[in-house]
Amino acid sequence: MTVPSEASVEVDPHAAAVHAVLHCNLNSPDAAGAAAFWEQLAFTRRMRNQSDDTDARFLGLGEHTASDTWFMYDVRGPRAAPAIEICEWTDPPVEPRTPGEAARAVGFTGLGVRVASLGEETGDSAYVSEQPRHAAWVRGRLRQAQHVAAPDGVTVEVVEIDPPAGDPEDQGAAFSHARLRCTDLEATVAWYERLGWRVVEPSEPRVDGVSLVVDEDPTFSLELEVDPDAVPSTMQANTQGVFRIALGCEDVPGAVQLLRAAGVEAPDAVFTAMPDVPTGGFSVAVLRDPDGTMVELVSRPRAEVRRPMEPAG
Repeated sequence: MTVPSEASVEVDPHAAAVHAVLHCNLNSPDAAGAAAFWEQLAFTRRMRNQSDDTDARFLGLGEHTASDTWFMYDVRGPRAAPAIEICEWTDPPVEPRTPGEAARAVGFTGLGVRVASLGEETGDSAYVSEQPRHAAWVRGRLRQAQHVAAPDGVTVEVVEIDPPAGDPEDQGAAFSHARLRCTDLEATVAWYERLGWRVVEPSEPRVDGVSLVVDEDPTFSLELEVDPDAVPSTMQANTQGVFRIALGCEDVPGAVQLLRAAGVEAPDAVFTAMPDVPTGGFSVAVLRDPDGTMVELVSRPRAEVRRPMEPAG
């Protein structure tokens, strides 16, 4: 059940700022099959939430929905890294997305993982693609990358980035970034900066996009790519593919108040129940960026995350 969350009386800007990337949502008609792909990249299912009656109106769906959600983490684990949130909607069911629309529309175009090397020493692991290597912008630099075709039409970009100090040895692929297509780069950057993201200065002049990071979670980046001719997305919360990103805030109601004061449209925070997780649920607020891409703010205390403070690469 989803109910309005109690608003904060006094707002602490530090408490209301985004401090961590929690997960990227991936809708799939076959959660087990999608999870098997990520397991080849050394991701592990660390949490699962099954629901047969959830009020999902805050996501634009109905009052009574059913779903099975799997949270896949790389070897760093839940506190130290964001997750792939694989959601198999059953009521309403997952709706397919046409490849043509995905190739033209605004929104998330792929997910990225980093490896120490794309060389032969990676053996026959899943992230050795038959596709040729290419140069990809990640965290302000051009890097060697390959694409892997994942289930559900998702492109996974495997990028060669030196791991930060303290990363586990032999960790496989680590969740690194998400790519997001927008139509107006200046407006989109300004919107995300209001949430607490900052632009990474590029290593050379660039006009087709920018890398954004959250200072308290610097090993994950949002890679914006501009296409003025991109079309509006028709994706809904149960459409197959990558739909939304979830960001951690100490105080979601406080963040809503600050965003409204800055001119950003933000709905009231609500509490969404998740009976299978330790907290029983979370206070959330769902926003839309200038192109309509969904961004979810989730109440998550800083004390419950351990993000590495040294940037990767």
